[in-house]
Amino acid sequence: MCYYGYMTNIEGERVEEEEKKPKKANKFLFFIKACFKAFFVGGLLLILGLIFIANSYYSSLVNEFKHLQPKNNATQTVYYDKNEEVIYESYGAKESEPVKLSEIPDYAVKATLAAEDLDYYRHDAYDLKGIFRAVYRNYTTSTGSRLDKLKVILDQKSYTEGGSTITQQLVKNRYLTNERSFERKVKEIVYAIELEKKYTKDEILEQYLSNIYYGEQALGIINASQAYYGKDAKDLTLAEASMLAGLPAAPTQYSPVSGDFFESKKRQEYVLQRMYLAGFITLDEAKAAANEELVFDDKKDIVMSKYPFYVDWVNEEVIKQYGKEKAESGGLKVYTSLDPKIQEMAEKKAKEQVEKFKYNNVSNAAVVVMDTESGEVVAMVGGTDYEKSKVNVATALRQPGSSFKPVVYYTGLENGYTAVSKFIDKYVNFGGNPAYAPRNYSGGYSGYVTMRDSLARSLNIPAVEMLKLVGLDKVIETADKAGLGLGEEAKKCGLSLALGCKEMRLIDLAGVYGTFANNGLQKKPKGYVKILDSSGENIAKKDKAEQIFDSANSYIITHILSDEKARRVVFGAGNKLEIKRPAAAKTGTTDNYTDSWTIGFTPDYLVGVWMGNNDRKPMRVISGIEGAAYIWHDIMTEIHKDLPVRDFTRPYGISELKINPTSGDVVKTGSWGKTEIFKSGTEPKGKEDLSYLNIFR
Repeated sequence: MCYYGYMTNIEGERVEEEEKKPKKANKFLFFIKACFKAFFVGGLLLILGLIFIANSYYSSLVNEFKHLQPKNNATQTVYYDKNEEVIYESYGAKESEPVKLSEIPDYAVKATLAAEDLDYYRHDAYDLKGIFRAVYRNYTTSTGSRLDKLKVILDQKSYTEGGSTITQQLVKNRYLTNERSFERKVKEIVYAIELEKKYTKDEILEQYLSNIYYGEQALGIINASQAYYGKDAKDLTLAEASMLAGLPAAPTQYSPVSGDFFESKKRQEYVLQRMYLAGFITLDEAKAAANEELVFDDKKDIVMSKYPFYVDWVNEEVIKQYGKEKAESGGLKVYTSLDPKIQEMAEKKAKEQVEKFKYNNVSNAAVVVMDTESGEVVAMVGGTDYEKSKVNVATALRQPGSSFKPVVYYTGLENGYTAVSKFIDKYVNFGGNPAYAPRNYSGGYSGYVTMRDSLARSLNIPAVEMLKLVGLDKVIETADKAGLGLGEEAKKCGLSLALGCKEMRLIDLAGVYGTFANNGLQKKPKGYVKILDSSGENIAKKDKAEQIFDSANSYIITHILSDEKARRVVFGAGNKLEIKRPAAAKTGTTDNYTDSWTIGFTPDYLVGVWMGNNDRKPMRVISGIEGAAYIWHDIMTEIHKDLPVRDFTRPYGISELKINPTSGDVVKTGSWGKTEIFKSGTEPKGKEDLSYLNIFR
């Protein structure tokens, strides 16, 4: 019994062990299967994720391409007048001209295919064979270890041969930067696919021929034909066309004009050989073209500048805004405000008067004409002879003389003085070492005079008194606020600043007068209305008009400067500041008659004139009214002859009172007296307190 039971027990244990073993094996197999499933699912998810990411990236590139504007790749900056006529073209690649395949010889098209993409009409936007061939050849031709060879495949910068189709080249040329990376290569392929969805093969080839760079500043086959041969593209011979077709691969190196002529001939023969092998031409045609003597056009590009002083000024402004490289070779289109009729008229009037006064030792004149309301400069004469001197006096520093006085008196108005405030016009020694005792232009004195009479008659002593009363710092602050940029240097002038001792530019002072004309609203002088970059986007910065001066006080300055009755006391009736319509004007003359100025405006136009000599040699008794005013009068008369007469717009906040011109007392309406205008709130309440004049007695 015991034995049997023992045996049974043993067998039972064995059976139990045998039953347990399969269970362990099953768990292991289950684990393997689970791992395999997890790996499979994970791999599948990874693949799906990569597909999703790739699809999203592709979609983003497609969407990006839809919003891209093609570049024109022109490097030539072109300036236009207000009528959009070309007035200047810089050196550089002109904007390309569109071409139709039907407009050029068939062998010119086939030469391009032979040189760049022989299977163009047989493959899609990209050529897989070409890509793999390029990878293989770059791998086999690279030097170094196997690891280095693999790096070459991943580094497109080191490629010696590309696999781009004509479509890809067009994309690279017009839609992408010059960066060489695989990210850009992916973009190139995606964009090429989208481009071929949008255009036919013929249309893409036309775009390629219209925009590819051939060297010698020539974009497109039309410009290239003119640049190299001086002829239309439709008249190209097989020899000429095959030479051109080989250039885009390396325009600088292959150029037969400025590059290696031997290399260019080798390249031409390569193109002809491929044309022959493709069945485009016969062997005899290939040989004849290879042996044909090519005659290249030796004409140099003539940089055209119809109005050089104006263009030079605008170009300087564009350089300040966008940098020299972009301004001169960024393919910009600069649309200026230049009016050719006014420009030519201003040039003519300036030359006529300089010729008239040449016996008074006058050799030059400068003119700025602005649209009063917009601040746009419609004409600029920087000098009467650009060939003799390229110095633009309209933008050069010169002493303005009395034409600076309105700035001084405006500062006075801002500091509590009015148009009826009185000054002592007599001999005054203002002190200093040496003593400063200015004289009036006439040499005489007028006694007590109002601000109106002092400014209208251009009296010197009251202007110096005005500056002393308000302080040098405040006048400089007013001037700099208006854009004259006098700064600390002006302090060296001391009280003589009132008479224009500090040099400034005609264009800037004209801008200050424009601010007065617009009742304190500053519209800086500007020579361009829009600037288009190579993609056609307007990049011109818009200057906002800014109210920098008080409108009422600005109008009072304008009102005084247009007061013909007040002016006539010194300048006489029918003087050159009168043009048979309301016009605010001021003359200026510097010591020894080195500078003659006149600046003035109507509601329509502002004209600033300088007359003198570039080398600062004195003229013979040529003051502002006797010199520059002649040019100013002629231009203002001509420019307004067909315009209706307009008066200046009086702003809100101006009041009128009748004043006894002798006592300065306010008189009743209807009584005898002189009407004067005031900024509301500054009207005299009774007899004026003249105690402030005690410092000049």
